[in-house]
Amino acid sequence: MAQSVIEILKQEHEMVLSQLSELSGKGTSSREQKYNSMKENLIPHMIGEEKALYPRLEEDSDMRDMALESIEEHSAVKTLLSQLDSASSSEEDVWVAKLKVIQENVEHHISEEEEKIFPQMQQKMSSDELSSIGSSYEQAKKSAMPMAAR
Repeated sequence: MAQSVIEILKQEHEMVLSQLSELSGKGTSSREQKYNSMKENLIPHMIGEEKALYPRLEEDSDMRDMALESIEEHSAVKTLLSQLDSASSSEEDVWVAKLKVIQENVEHHISEEEEKIFPQMQQKMSSDELSSIGSSYEQAKKSAMPMAAR
């Protein structure tokens, strides 16, 4: 049986938070490789949520505002990532400062999803529906994979 979208997202949240935490220290070895790996996880995750999860949440009057806010939070993180992409890694202080802002945004976003959105989804949706959204999410994420490599 397909996994619940909530279980999938929580596992991915943990992984991305761990990667961000590792990148936020100074003197990180293999920083570029670790940063690219984090983006390969984070970008398809955001696209998957935007294509499979948020449209479903927007249909529910109680969750619509949270879905719209989540989309805006994703947009802010994408903008920050593109700024970080063009930042010089030779200026480690500046690079790490930008990364920490991304980390704070992602942490805030995840806590809202896990504390507000997920409990409402569990209350309002059947396990079949959560599994179905999980499958759609995985598909959307797969189609987004090549985008993350850019």
